[in-house]
Amino acid sequence: MLVLLLFLLSGNACSAGTSISSTGSGQITPTTRVTATVRPGQTLPTVVPSTATPTIDELARGIVRNLTLDQKLGQMIIVEFYGATYNADLQQMIEKSQISGVLIENNNGNVESSTQLTTLNATLQAHAHIPLFISTDFEGGYVNELRRITGERPSEAAIGASGSTQYAYDQGLAAAHTLTALGLNVNFMPIVDVLTNPNNPGLPQRTFGSDPTLVTNMGRAYLKGLTDGGVIGCLKHFPGLGAASVDPHRSLPTDNRSLSQLASIDLVPYRTLISEGIVPMVMTTHLLNPQLDPRLPTSLSPAVVTDLLRNRLHFEGVTISDTLWMGGISNTYSLAQAAVLAVKAGEDLLLGPRGLSETRSTLAALKQAVLTGELPASQINAAVERILTLKLRYGILSQTRALQLLAPPGNDQAPTARAPFYASEVIADLRRPRPLWQRAA
Repeated sequence: MLVLLLFLLSGNACSAGTSISSTGSGQITPTTRVTATVRPGQTLPTVVPSTATPTIDELARGIVRNLTLDQKLGQMIIVEFYGATYNADLQQMIEKSQISGVLIENNNGNVESSTQLTTLNATLQAHAHIPLFISTDFEGGYVNELRRITGERPSEAAIGASGSTQYAYDQGLAAAHTLTALGLNVNFMPIVDVLTNPNNPGLPQRTFGSDPTLVTNMGRAYLKGLTDGGVIGCLKHFPGLGAASVDPHRSLPTDNRSLSQLASIDLVPYRTLISEGIVPMVMTTHLLNPQLDPRLPTSLSPAVVTDLLRNRLHFEGVTISDTLWMGGISNTYSLAQAAVLAVKAGEDLLLGPRGLSETRSTLAALKQAVLTGELPASQINAAVERILTLKLRYGILSQTRALQLLAPPGNDQAPTARAPFYASEVIADLRRPRPLWQRAA
């Protein structure tokens, strides 16, 4: 392949094309054909066909380049919905808007029985153009959206009090097994808030404890349990909600602590686990810390999502906002405003448009922001590439379906049709170092 690329760059009168064939083992084998006008006395160089197999990164990048703007924006939201069966609103959101995923919540009437939920999730996936994130808050204690099916589970406080990382791992693995059996693939866990305010209104039973090292160790073990069970875990609530005195579901908490205090307490679990390369997703919370950003809530702040999480902590996975309808945001911003600000801040996924109407208004606001240049198209592409990479890594999006999505629009059953793309843009692309959670086993 190197010989071919050098030859093409040399300016010789030659045109090249490439096709992709799928072997019986599922490997993708690019083959190359060359046509040329041969002048008298001219000898064509030998072309060596490439045997490179596209990486997950390359597959994700190729799919992004095939998606319309509407499809890309759809991949950036996870919605809430009402009811326990596939209905007309879900059909519109999944089949037309092509949303990235759904949030399963007991309060929205999504959960009746294990048979009902398993059937519903299978139906959702069957209608999705790109397979869905099917997510929930399967925590334990008083936050358990699947309680009607699973009964009670140990809280994070109980897990932390055990002092056993093996117990934390076992709980994460057991949660993963339960979720996969029901057709879910994302758990918004573990919570790695360090509880520094014992009067915190929402967190005392939802955290592993008040010691940063304990929280880090328990969070690591629980996350590894989820990962080993095939479920995407998500650290939350970045940059830390443990000192809050009000619940962001109701209003926006203010945290006046210094950056050095944050670094030595709240950010310890994130800094440690991100550096270990085991974190696929991070959820940002709604909080105001004047030391980080005197104006914008953390979930809407470029200083927090991009400068701190991406640039300083070097997080390369998927970022997701907490639900944008929470009072900490909705008391000040409309859903449309919050969605645009969140993406501008660096969020890849937005959580929480509720139902069809809010989903449509969110997508319309994002599209308008892209068309006017308020949101760069390059940022949208990068976000969707990370989202698809995560779906590929965890097998939510299969390689077979990925190859179909590489076909030109209207011909997504012909995976060989994107051959020139692979020859000139994918196979020759430099492999970038990836975090451990993104690397092949």
